[in-house]
Amino acid sequence: MEALPSLKVLVVEDDPLQREACEAFLGALGQRVVTTATGDDAIALFEREEPDLVLMDVLLPTIDGFETTRRLRAQCGERWVPIIYLTVLDSSARLIEGLEAGGDDYLVKPVSVDILEAKLRSVIRTLSLYRQIEESRDDLKRANVTLTRANRELDTFAFSVAHDLKAPLRAIDGYRGLLMEEYAERLAPEAKGYLERIGLSVAHMNTLIDDMLVYSRIERSTQKTATLELKPLIESALQLYQRELDASTVQVTVTATGSLSADRRGIELALRNLIGNAVKFAASEPSPSIEIGFEQNADRQHLWVSDNGIGFDMRHSNRIFDIFQRLHPSDRYPGTGIGLAIVRKAIERMGGRAWAESSPGKGACFHLEWPA
Repeated sequence: MEALPSLKVLVVEDDPLQREACEAFLGALGQRVVTTATGDDAIALFEREEPDLVLMDVLLPTIDGFETTRRLRAQCGERWVPIIYLTVLDSSARLIEGLEAGGDDYLVKPVSVDILEAKLRSVIRTLSLYRQIEESRDDLKRANVTLTRANRELDTFAFSVAHDLKAPLRAIDGYRGLLMEEYAERLAPEAKGYLERIGLSVAHMNTLIDDMLVYSRIERSTQKTATLELKPLIESALQLYQRELDASTVQVTVTATGSLSADRRGIELALRNLIGNAVKFAASEPSPSIEIGFEQNADRQHLWVSDNGIGFDMRHSNRIFDIFQRLHPSDRYPGTGIGLAIVRKAIERMGGRAWAESSPGKGACFHLEWPA
């Protein structure tokens, strides 16, 4: 049989003969042994010696083995040290009390060397797995520290890039405005058209930069779940598109009432983008309409935004939530291709999911569902 790895074992036993027998057995199995006769001394030795395993007599002077176990567990912190009782007790109630105190197992005295060796092998297997978990946890902590630092650097980088990109855009738009204002009479209609297209491109680029910043920051934003009234949330989102709604006479029906529980920033982003999407694709219909609904049960909340616009083929239903994915030409339906990616990211951060139902020419319905 394979030799046992060497552990440091703390033996807490007030009977001198039993203590010496345990020490001899463990020594013969290649273990390093520290012994004591009392719980008070065991607590001091545990802190100083940092044993890998404790064999604990139950009936000890001053404080018994169960109370000693409770105090040792309080000292352990995140570190796990198996504690095995040595007992002559045969009361199941007392043994349950010991396990609830923090013990991991028990051996009935007198303990034979064969049983002790088998128990040690079992403990060693468990310790090996536990130490692998500890190493993985430490690796994860280090990775989290690195990731946190990288996220801060990414935020700084994203802000700097946005600032550096927007500065020349402002200059371009400024010079475009000067040309339109001071040289309007000398410009041919074709040249004025070019300048207008430059202005549209600048506006599109500004929107694209803003959307990219929003998307990059969602993953690292702090989630703060709160109870929010639906009416002001929806009214605020609709207000952003009031000009488009008025221009196209879109009929908006809101059946959503009451309140919901969500991260305010996340649900605002999702609702704003879904309403904007519905306005854009329904506006060209003869009688454009949008419906906003909400329902919830004991464990789920469900919000949806539907329109009677151009719709899409359900073969593309998953792809439309990917960043920069577009199903329709940008010259007819402008946008950055980031809005629905923001919706999915925001709702997934709340532990939910987003999906769509549609068919070409028959409108679309976008659904959000997350825990109550």
